[in-house]
Amino acid sequence: MGVKRKLGTLILASVIVMSVVFWYSLQWPYSTELVVDTLFDKYEVQSTQIGITNPVIWIDVYDKNDIPEVEKYLKAELSKDDFEHYQIEVFSRWS
Repeated sequence: MGVKRKLGTLILASVIVMSVVFWYSLQWPYSTELVVDTLFDKYEVQSTQIGITNPVIWIDVYDKNDIPEVEKYLKAELSKDDFEHYQIEVFSRWS
């Protein structure tokens, strides 16, 4: 009986953990726009634009030294599908 009880507890715990992970993932829906908009909070970004007919994400930063950091952030946060679909251009008009 001890083995059945341990197995039942393990299965129940697994179901609970999977349910919590699934519920948590639903709380934060992913969107390209949401990721790009977070740039304004993290870096000194002047403007962003996501092309509809032209699949390009343009990001204009104030300081050209922020360009590598912004590119690194986008690489970490955007989905693989976004990288395949969009060309990403980070630039500074002020430099």
